Amino acid sequence: MKLTLRHFRIFIIAAIAALIVIATKYTLHFLRLEPVEQSSLHNSVVASVTFVIGFLLSATIADYKESERIPAEFAAQLEDMYDDAVAIHASYPVFDIDGFRRQLRSVAVGFNEDVRRKSYDARQDIRGLTSYLSQMESGGVPANFVVKLKQQQVALLRSRHRVNYIQRIKFIPSATILARSIVVALVALLLVTDIHPFYGGLVMVGLITFILVYMLILIRVISTPFHKAGKTQDDVSLFLIKDVVEYLSDEMQQAQPETKNSTK
Repeated sequence: MKLTLRHFRIFIIAAIAALIVIATKYTLHFLRLEPVEQSSLHNSVVASVTFVIGFLLSATIADYKESERIPAEFAAQLEDMYDDAVAIHASYPVFDIDGFRRQLRSVAVGFNEDVRRKSYDARQDIRGLTSYLSQMESGGVPANFVVKLKQQQVALLRSRHRVNYIQRIKFIPSATILARSIVVALVALLLVTDIHPFYGGLVMVGLITFILVYMLILIRVISTPFHKAGKTQDDVSLFLIKDVVEYLSDEMQQAQPETKNSTK
């Protein structure tokens, strides 16, 4: 993978913020505008802020890890539904297998669009499978086969809803506000604190600022696992969904000659 500046976006922003704080700290020291004396309480404040940021990051990563699993589960369910439908159609050719295949492909494409764009709703694509399940029921397909497909359809809908919830709902918004507020307060405190030795303390202030700003930006980025394609390198990949789309497209192309031969 070719590395670009976009891949280091969070690092660059955090580094710039740290450099600004270092320059400000040096200026305040030169102007003797550091009225707060250094004490052991500063260590407690830094540790407390780090704990809050770490808690928020760990909770956000849990949703992010779940989002990484959902595309694989969604792709596996689509392929499993297709394989089951093909097996059922071999014994009970009472429903439109070509239409079912096209609808599954539409579900895969719709899911891809849904997680990237808020304006698209993949629920209608998933519900479009219902008519084919009704054809199976009317054609005498055993109930246990149809029930399994319906359960898989519900699982697809559940995955879609879960992804949209993670995308649009922030984890404890008040905690996010608190984290940002205490980071700003901590940096402000360090700026007006008379640190000894100065140059060693200056480096530490810059390092603390870099770490906290980096973590805040990372929390904001991963709290929305799916962005528009190419916007951030931290997006959850949807390549498995694209693989399903390609697989179903290949199946559709292979089925076309068979359909033409059967009509002859």
